[in-house]
Amino acid sequence: MLSVPAPLADLGVSQELKSALLKLTAALPAARRPSEEYVRQRFYLDSVGWQRDDEAVPHLKTIHQAVWQDRKLHLTLRAFSVQVQKLVDPYGLVVKAGVWYLVCAAHGHIRVHRISYLVDARLADEKFERPADFDLAAYWQASCTEHEQNRSIYSVTVRVAPNFVPILPRYFGNGIREKIVRAQPPDAEGWITLELAFESLEAARDRLLDFGRGVEVLEPFALRRSLLDIAEQIVALYTRQPSV
Repeated sequence: MLSVPAPLADLGVSQELKSALLKLTAALPAARRPSEEYVRQRFYLDSVGWQRDDEAVPHLKTIHQAVWQDRKLHLTLRAFSVQVQKLVDPYGLVVKAGVWYLVCAAHGHIRVHRISYLVDARLADEKFERPADFDLAAYWQASCTEHEQNRSIYSVTVRVAPNFVPILPRYFGNGIREKIVRAQPPDAEGWITLELAFESLEAARDRLLDFGRGVEVLEPFALRRSLLDIAEQIVALYTRQPSV
C-alpha cells in the first residue's frame, strides 16, 4: 500500500493533493521508493495560495518522471503567438494552492513555469547533474517573496452573498478565511463586505465574472461599470431570437 511521503503527510495535505501525490509516487519503481531528502529536493508543497484554480496538467506525469530520474526535459512554450522550444534541467515540482509549477534551469538560469501553460513536454535521454547547493524550498520561498513585491495590486471592495462565503477559499486559498473572520458584521441581507486584491482590472473582472450573483463589486466604479457592460451584452445576446 503506497502512502504519502512523511514530510508531506505532516503538512495537512488535502485529500485531492494526497491523491495526486499517490499517483506520482506510484509511477516510481518499487525498488526506488524515495527517501525523505530525495523527496524534499524534488517536491515542495506551498499551502498558501495566491488564487485557487482547477486546471488541466496533461504533461505532469512526464515532468514528474524527469524530475525523479534527473533527466533533461524538452519543453515547448508559447510566447505570444510563437512557440519556443528549450532543453531544461528539471529541478523540482511545486504545488501551490492546487496549481503545479516546474522549477528548472537552462543556460545557467533558473526559471519557474506553470505546468498548465506548457504546450508540450518530452523526456530527453540525457541526464543532468543536480547542484549540490540548490534547495528547492528556499528558492521557491524567495521567488514568491519577489513576486509579491513586484506585482501591482488592484484593490476591490465587494459584497459577498451568505451562501457564497463558505466557498471563497476554493478560489482564493485559505488566506481568505482571516479576512472573513475580521470582516464587519453582515448587513441586513446577510452579505459581508471584503477587500480583495488582484493584479489588474482585467484580472479582477475575469475572476469575478465567474461568481455570477454571488459577489457584487462596490468599488472601484470602473470595474463595476465594466462588469455591468459585459452583463448587458450577454443579456442582449441571449434574449434575442436565435437565427434559424
